[in-house]
Amino acid sequence: MLKRFFILIIIISSCFSLRAEGEELSVGVTNSPPFIIIEDDEITGLTIDLWSVISDSMNIDYHFVQNDFNDVMTNIYEGEVNISIAPMAINSSHADSTFFSQPFYITSMCVAVENHYESGFVTIVKNLFSLSFLKTIGLLLFINLCIGILIWIAERKKNPAFSDKMLSGIVDGFWWSWVTMTTVGYGDKSPLSKNGKILGTIWMLVAILIISGFTATISSELTTKRLQNNVTNIHDLHKMKVGCLEGRNTAIYLDYKHIKHKQYDSFDAAFEALEKGEINALVDDGATLSYYFKKKEKDMSKNVTLIELPNNKEYYCFMSSQPYLVNRINPYLLGFLESEQWNRLLRKYGLSE
Repeated sequence: MLKRFFILIIIISSCFSLRAEGEELSVGVTNSPPFIIIEDDEITGLTIDLWSVISDSMNIDYHFVQNDFNDVMTNIYEGEVNISIAPMAINSSHADSTFFSQPFYITSMCVAVENHYESGFVTIVKNLFSLSFLKTIGLLLFINLCIGILIWIAERKKNPAFSDKMLSGIVDGFWWSWVTMTTVGYGDKSPLSKNGKILGTIWMLVAILIISGFTATISSELTTKRLQNNVTNIHDLHKMKVGCLEGRNTAIYLDYKHIKHKQYDSFDAAFEALEKGEINALVDDGATLSYYFKKKEKDMSKNVTLIELPNNKEYYCFMSSQPYLVNRINPYLLGFLESEQWNRLLRKYGLSE
């Protein structure tokens, strides 16, 4: 009951405190391209154009107040700005005493990764000399040696195809086990004893499984090396060196998913880290990352690809501690979002829905 009374008091007081004729609203903005672009004291961007249309429709006088991203909510709580138009994906920590307009834009999470795609021949040559490939071959040689010793023990007294001398006999056994495993089957050596035939039968079955697994491993290794750093979902980021912007909602989301990441104070620093190999994945929302990527693409020495992840989030544009003000804005906002003029604004800033 007390809570409802408190909310009623806020609404009533906001009605009376709504700007008198000629009095200006203080509007908080923070650099967040392509929504708000602050360059050389000139403020442009998608939400600036959106606010211009709505404020003209509502006959609102205003002036801009520049905020840091981390100070947006604090400035609203403390009344330093009447309304903030900095786009933000809200969470539970924002819901105490701040009122939000309807969401105005939906974006997906995006990852910038270096593209390592290379030709199949180059990949095969590299793979032949990789440590993992050599380890696999070494394991196969050891298994065949063990089988070769066993078949020689079983056949050395009854089968002239296997020498009775230890060294040459083991070589004969190794040759037989390798030929059997690869299913070449020259027929120059074959077991004659009962134990030898039993061992041969077992080895044929086991060898089929070994060769199948070996082929699958090599194929997987080739694919992995040709498409290094390929990201298809958020879980792929656990195995990568991830970077993001300091203080943004992306950092909060990565913490929630327990993904280790390094934070940077600017996109320039983050892209530089990507080029130097300090990180191999830069994560942010699709609209902002695409904007900076287009600016940096010509200057980047490495081939970088943007990959969208299926993690959509809604952006809220107008936030205030005065519910009456937000409620007045909502009808104008919803009407404009349904207009063709909104689609033209999206195209103007390289965005689409």
